[in-house]
Amino acid sequence: MQLIAAAVSLMTLIFVASVVVFFGEPAISFVGGLFGAKQHKTRSKRLTPNQEAIGDESQLYYEVKSSSLPLMSDRVTINTRYMPTLSNGHLGATVYDEAMYMNGLYEGSGGNSHRAKIPALLMGRVNFSSTDIDRRATRKYVFNGRDGYFMETIDCEFAYIEHRMYVHQKYIRLFVSDVFARRKPESMSGGVIKLKYPPLTGTSDDINFDQPREYYSNRQVKGTTKTAEAGASVQSIFMIYMEPVEQISLTGSYWDKNETMVMSVDKSEANARSELDYAQKILSAQGGNYQLFQDHVEAWRKTWSKGSIQVYGDVQLAKVTQFAQYYLLSSVPADSPYLPPQYSEVFYGCGRTGLAKGGAGTDYQGHVFWDNEMYIMPALMPFQPDTVKKMLRYRSAVAKKAADNAKRFGGSGFHFPWESAFSGNDVSPDDCDASHPDCHWKKLFVTTAVSWAIRQYYSITRDRDYMINTDYLGCDITREIARFLADRAMYNPKTARYDIFNMTGPDDWHPNVNNNAFTLAAASLAIHWARYFSCLCQRNDREEVPDEWIQKALYLNLPYDNVKRLHFQHQGFDPAVDRPVKQADTIMLTYPLNWNVSSDIMKNDLEMYETITNDRSPAMTWSWFTIGWKWVNDKNRMNTYFLKSYQDYLIQPFKIWTEYNELSAADQAAGNVNFLPGMGGFVQSLVHGYAGIRIRPDMLEFYNPMPPNGATKMVLNGFKYLGSVLTFTIEEDKTTIFVNSSSAQYQLILKRNVTSAVEESLTEGETVIIDGSSNGFFIYTSVSETCEHPRDYIYMPWGYSPFVNRAHLTSSLMQSLTFSLFLTLSFTR
Repeated sequence: MQLIAAAVSLMTLIFVASVVVFFGEPAISFVGGLFGAKQHKTRSKRLTPNQEAIGDESQLYYEVKSSSLPLMSDRVTINTRYMPTLSNGHLGATVYDEAMYMNGLYEGSGGNSHRAKIPALLMGRVNFSSTDIDRRATRKYVFNGRDGYFMETIDCEFAYIEHRMYVHQKYIRLFVSDVFARRKPESMSGGVIKLKYPPLTGTSDDINFDQPREYYSNRQVKGTTKTAEAGASVQSIFMIYMEPVEQISLTGSYWDKNETMVMSVDKSEANARSELDYAQKILSAQGGNYQLFQDHVEAWRKTWSKGSIQVYGDVQLAKVTQFAQYYLLSSVPADSPYLPPQYSEVFYGCGRTGLAKGGAGTDYQGHVFWDNEMYIMPALMPFQPDTVKKMLRYRSAVAKKAADNAKRFGGSGFHFPWESAFSGNDVSPDDCDASHPDCHWKKLFVTTAVSWAIRQYYSITRDRDYMINTDYLGCDITREIARFLADRAMYNPKTARYDIFNMTGPDDWHPNVNNNAFTLAAASLAIHWARYFSCLCQRNDREEVPDEWIQKALYLNLPYDNVKRLHFQHQGFDPAVDRPVKQADTIMLTYPLNWNVSSDIMKNDLEMYETITNDRSPAMTWSWFTIGWKWVNDKNRMNTYFLKSYQDYLIQPFKIWTEYNELSAADQAAGNVNFLPGMGGFVQSLVHGYAGIRIRPDMLEFYNPMPPNGATKMVLNGFKYLGSVLTFTIEEDKTTIFVNSSSAQYQLILKRNVTSAVEESLTEGETVIIDGSSNGFFIYTSVSETCEHPRDYIYMPWGYSPFVNRAHLTSSLMQSLTFSLFLTLSFTR
């Protein structure tokens, strides 16, 4: 008997080793579980409603491993609301959900426009014919946020099974379902594994499908959306897929089996066929299923190599950081696809909840909001500027609709809608009352956000192609945004200022107000930037952006109390009466606008608005408080709001971000999940809060960089600036800069913020250590623009801003004063 037991143990070890060889690294997590690896639980975080704590047993920063799934109140049905998403910017799916979605595929017109549901035909799940076998089986769930896949592992009485699913990062039209099963050595009779799939019916709420037809040994079906947005046409899609395997028999002489099923989806029949054909070619070779997966993994590794943030010393914070970046990156176009989309195909935005969500009546229906420019793009900007450029192209593609939208209520120039989708039309819900039919149109801040994103993108890249290429229209968009905003500003002889009446700011609990502070500051920046940018575009800047517009930008009636030294959210705002405010609004002057204002005013704004901001505000509000408190040197409050920005909004185990801190069914009904603005705000709090980076038109400014609370260090890998690639390793009062590559066009210069500092060139392959980096430092180029820098201010009472007005300095004075006055003052906090 001892010999038999030893033989069985040896066969088991051989089997486990073969699983590792077959499936590579992912199986290691599975094997560790089999051999009783210590299970680590995450720090106390919010639980999923209606169920017990769901632990994350993995200590790898990029992996979740759990023994249970989020369930509905019946404790049986999987709650796909909190399941992870698999996406690549072209195709998106939620694990175990019956629908998937595709970039630019919308159904419905006006406020009914939403992402069209595509049946996830291969989204199967392993089960057994016997409920007893199923009950005795041990299931583990692995989600890899580095390599972009979900895997369910099952240890049942007759087999070990691994079922892995992923949306391919290289072959972007493919959804892949891969099942590997091996009979246990001690199971003489074996058993049968079953898989169940969503049905394909002839019609759906969104798409009319033709009858499936054969495509070689596969199936092909064409679908057409039912209703188009105004001015657009219905759209066709093609789904080509392998026949779903409904059962796998491990009986008789069968000891192991692998079944890989692939589905290809595209608007182009040729592209859909091409990628499926190529996948089948790969699968026809020995080990083809592994090669198909490795191509996916290598594509993701290449994406990460372009740039990312890593946190050390706190594994749970490292996980939050990693998975936030994964969900953001998986929602935007893949880095280097095998068959890129046609150049004419625009990326229509990831919406607020990514490409895997957005059906009718849920998740903001996949619409594009200002969140793209204000919350999502800035999180990607330093690491993936090429991706940001693709995202900006959407606004260029729908610019004519922005002109039409401006005219709807008497405006001129470009005004982008509160919500838009495929056509660029306003597809906001029809929920305005009769007295204010323009309630969504009044959200002027949406258009200021587009200008702000363009400013940040150009400041970090100096990308001339974006300026002159007709696919982007960068010069025209900035001018027409300025035209729209200047047109709204009306002169008030009583104050000798310009007012913008009847608007709604980011805090839409206070609609139809006059002179919203955030909007006025953002409008001033947009007009100043348009003058500067028109000069860079080698146009007559004073004809493109007349002095009249600049005058308005300089004399907007910004609500400010010079006695209390703070900003009011809008004209007539009374903090005792007009509370609570829904979300961050006025505090966004400090960040993201980087408004030139004295630090005591920043602090006063933060102190007042933290007491009257709704405690259950959307997640990104607390990220802006985090950054604000950093810039006024209140480390305790910075750390408090940093924790609040994610711990209250994270659903375990798959690190799903929610819009609100979902503590009840009512919260779930009001909010949405996979909330990218919350993740984007969190990432920005690391880069612009803890790392202390401000992107200026002419430099990068680093203010007291430090690792986040509880971490030993933070690394910003692949930070792109003016064509150079840098890596910043940030420790307490020490920053190390490694120059991965340098730009031949823009030689970078480092200057430390100390009186004895000299300019230091940053050369490729060089490592520079900055001890005492809490003093701050600057990175800029010796190649200066010849145009006058944007003024970026509104005339305010003396003492409002500590910054020297460099726009009025001669070039010689700038050289002598820039670092003796401006830079010193900028760090006098």
